[in-house]
Amino acid sequence: MKVSELEVGELYKIRSDRVTHVLVRHGYLDIHLGYGHFEAEAKLRPFDHLVYLGMRGGIRKVMYRGEKLSIYPNAWKHVVPIDDDIS
Repeated sequence: MKVSELEVGELYKIRSDRVTHVLVRHGYLDIHLGYGHFEAEAKLRPFDHLVYLGMRGGIRKVMYRGEKLSIYPNAWKHVVPIDDDIS
């Protein structure tokens, strides 16, 4: 998803049409395809959602599983609108 299309306060989902791993470390959310270094880390749960909170201090923020987190820029390619038909 393009960052320019994000709306503050909107609910988004993490795509699950590919094996995906979600990492939460040191206050950051990162999303990776399920291979390589991240293969053994936390896997995507069904219906994983996040709320986009906007940008603060040059860093984008999200609410994920009840935690306010910063998100790495490469993670947005794995996020889609909640009504998107991609699993």
